[in-house]
Amino acid sequence: MIVPLAHNIPQENITYNYLEMDNVSAFNRFINKEGLQLNYSNAHTWENYKISADLKIQKGTDWYGKPAPTKLEDLERHSRFLGMHLLKEIQPKLEKKMQPYLQYLSNNVMPLPKVAYNDKHLGMFSFDRAALALYQHPPTKGATPLEQTTSQLKIELDKLDIASRVKRVFAYFKNKETSLPSIRIYLMAGANANVQGNEMLYVGLACAELVTFLEIRGVAVEVNVLIGTSFDEIVNVAIVRVKRFQDALDKNQLLLMSSDSRYFRYRGFKALICLSNHFGLTIPSGLGRLEHKMGQNFVNALGTNGFVFEQSYSLENAAKEVTRIIEEYSQVANRQQPQVTRSEKG
Repeated sequence: MIVPLAHNIPQENITYNYLEMDNVSAFNRFINKEGLQLNYSNAHTWENYKISADLKIQKGTDWYGKPAPTKLEDLERHSRFLGMHLLKEIQPKLEKKMQPYLQYLSNNVMPLPKVAYNDKHLGMFSFDRAALALYQHPPTKGATPLEQTTSQLKIELDKLDIASRVKRVFAYFKNKETSLPSIRIYLMAGANANVQGNEMLYVGLACAELVTFLEIRGVAVEVNVLIGTSFDEIVNVAIVRVKRFQDALDKNQLLLMSSDSRYFRYRGFKALICLSNHFGLTIPSGLGRLEHKMGQNFVNALGTNGFVFEQSYSLENAAKEVTRIIEEYSQVANRQQPQVTRSEKG
């Protein structure tokens, strides 16, 4: 196992410690390894938490979402998002709430790319379009099927001097420049104690909608989940990549890491202890705090120019987060795109 390198960013009033993980598997391997070498205080905190978790399960609780675990081993082994059945109930509600936001964004901020044609030799030549009105050296009226096929092959092989009455035969995409910058998204996982387990689903589902919206417009997207805590003017963070720019989004991994209360409130809590241990720190018994804007402040300190999807535990807030990120990204993209003249667009 390759041990992730520890980094720290000292700021005026706070220090950020962080580890970068290439994928969810690397994150889980780190927890397994570090969990075997906790110092006495951190090990004691973890044992106490397991006792507390077991009591919650025995009493019955929605702290870990639904379906509720029946024994501690359910939390120990949990590695796949189990709430897919909840998506049938929640996703339609989210899509309905987001529909006017996405329509506004598509109409006014980032329109869908559309195929257009020009006669300036810009883009890809469209034979199908040119073939609508080809002329010169056509087969005679009484030509046999073989002669007609031979004539068509000659045209396609450029063996004949042909022309088309259709002049705009070079295809290009309107509203999609090849220089659109990629976008790196950071999603702050977890929730405060007063958030119900299934309310955590909104943040992951909304992020998936955001990725889809951007990628059908040709924008390469990377998604990273942040898991962290704050105490004693120190913030410890794990950056877990759940989607590379070139990969399709694995919704299971995204929802597991960002929105699964069963995962975050057990293995994620263990990760907070392991992170502190890795940095030579003793975590408080309450596991620290999830501060307001902690994700944005950390990414600002990191200096990656990433966009942060903060915690959103309602349909309205999730939709607003998607809108905010797309609007901010669009402003950046417009500043970075080269200017295209009217004549180039045809």
